[in-house]
Amino acid sequence: MKKFVLSIVFMLMGLSMIAQSNPNFIAVNGTYKYAITPKYKAKMTVSMANVYYDQQTTSLLEIKSSYLDKLAKVGIRSDRLKQDDLYYAMMGYDKEGTIVEFSTESVEEMKKFLLVKSIGVTKTDAIMEAQLSEAEMAEYAKKAYDQAKRKAEGIAAKIGRKIGKAVSINDSNSNKINESLYYGSNFKEKDYYIAVSFELL
Repeated sequence: MKKFVLSIVFMLMGLSMIAQSNPNFIAVNGTYKYAITPKYKAKMTVSMANVYYDQQTTSLLEIKSSYLDKLAKVGIRSDRLKQDDLYYAMMGYDKEGTIVEFSTESVEEMKKFLLVKSIGVTKTDAIMEAQLSEAEMAEYAKKAYDQAKRKAEGIAAKIGRKIGKAVSINDSNSNKINESLYYGSNFKEKDYYIAVSFELL
């Protein structure tokens, strides 16, 4: 009886392996590279907590004034900056300070802002943001789908098969792009990814 059961198990395993080696669908990824025009945002912490011990007589007002003067020298006026005292308070510093935020659509301006060094000032974060419309997402998805279909057709041809209709499409792209800025970031282009499964004829 045990041998009979084992033979049935092995037979089912063999059928399963045959089924897996002859799938009736093919799953591929499609990609489309598109241009973006992002907005860059950076926050700087301006705080007495960042001042060295031998400069404790410096006031927050002096720190801010010195920083704003340096920004003005590189062409960034104070009226283009936002101050966020609540954000600073939530960070839990034990000395007075504030958060200064700068936004621009120019990567060169953002570089200038980030390169300005001043006593009591440290970078909190720097990000890029962009948003896609529904029409843009539909267009990019279609182009990524076309690329996926060409890939599936190429693979199928190599094994003597053809593809049929698409049986599933997975598009997990968000219409909002929010990424940290780092060395090597691509500020001009992004990739739109989709996963598609086609019938394998």
